[in-house]
Amino acid sequence: MPTRSITIAPLPIPEALGGPAGADFTASVELANLVTCLIWGNNDFWVSPAARLEGSRANDYSVTYLWAAKDGDRHVGRALLELSLQDNEQNGYVFVAVHPEYRRQGIGRRLLAEAEAFARSRGRATLQAWSEHPAGFVLEGPDVIQAETGIGSVPAASPAVRFATASGFRLEQVERCSSMPIPAAPGRLADQLAAAAAKAGGSYRLVEWTDNCPPEYLDHYAALRQRMSTDVPLGELDYEEEAWDAARVRHKEENLKRMNGRSLVVVAQHVPTGELVGHTVLEWFPEQPEVVFQEDTLVLRAHRGNQLGLWIKARNLQRVAEAWPRGRRLYTWNAAENSHMLNINNALGFAPAGYEAAWQKKLHTGQPEAWSLSPTPPRS
Repeated sequence: MPTRSITIAPLPIPEALGGPAGADFTASVELANLVTCLIWGNNDFWVSPAARLEGSRANDYSVTYLWAAKDGDRHVGRALLELSLQDNEQNGYVFVAVHPEYRRQGIGRRLLAEAEAFARSRGRATLQAWSEHPAGFVLEGPDVIQAETGIGSVPAASPAVRFATASGFRLEQVERCSSMPIPAAPGRLADQLAAAAAKAGGSYRLVEWTDNCPPEYLDHYAALRQRMSTDVPLGELDYEEEAWDAARVRHKEENLKRMNGRSLVVVAQHVPTGELVGHTVLEWFPEQPEVVFQEDTLVLRAHRGNQLGLWIKARNLQRVAEAWPRGRRLYTWNAAENSHMLNINNALGFAPAGYEAAWQKKLHTGQPEAWSLSPTPPRS
């Protein structure tokens, strides 16, 4: 049982990982990785301190703030607050984690109080966060809490759920985290690609690239990324349309490279107009070579019903085997009410791995809170 008093103070984002500031940042990242590993029972979501540092640097689109709870020199808790700078400036996205040996001592409450006060000082009216829950619990009945959307639930006994509900947060939405083994069966993918191409009927074609969007598609691709923020199910989460242009696409690509990440993109192009009408993105980090992440997938509403979603995702799965042969597991996230995309994923071979609860709290209530939650962007 800890005996020393716990200190909480801002943790500056260092210029580099060397020196005392870099060592503190590394210790904070290692704590976050430990908490995530204990939740999932594996290290598939481990992120290196170097990648975290690059992802935390201030830029034109967002800024990140950190606080550390320390017992002497030991990092026992952390709070992260991310603020958007170009859009959704009413929101703050929060992550609070406490070492298992130090829980139930009010450390989470103190950390969050710091982050919330700072968010208020920057004019933010809403806090959003996501808690993670591995599959295996009963999805219906008295032992779960259902999302406000009416679809999806999380275990009521989870510490994160107890903290969130006791603090006045609403469970706005639940996302299903799914996984599948890779490489996928080549014959199955070939059959799915052929069937989807036949359904498209010659009105569409696939365009693909690695890491960088070709200049001739940049503006159309930016429009697709912007629609991703409005066309996926969000329940009652306070999330407004993002502003995307060519510069933001390039920033996203360069930031991923700085984090030592790679990406594969497949888009569907409407042949008669030349418009890009759907896209899907996979990301991979060599430091975690067995794990691949499915990021955005979107087909514009006017072009749905042509199996474009299945077509672009199946083709990108083929490319994984070619580009990242060490990949063994692929993860994706979908809103529980997004039955169409879930059906596509099921057809490709995904199965539930867990669930993420999307929590929201309006800060004008002025109530204190404590929880262990992590920030996650909207996904397809």
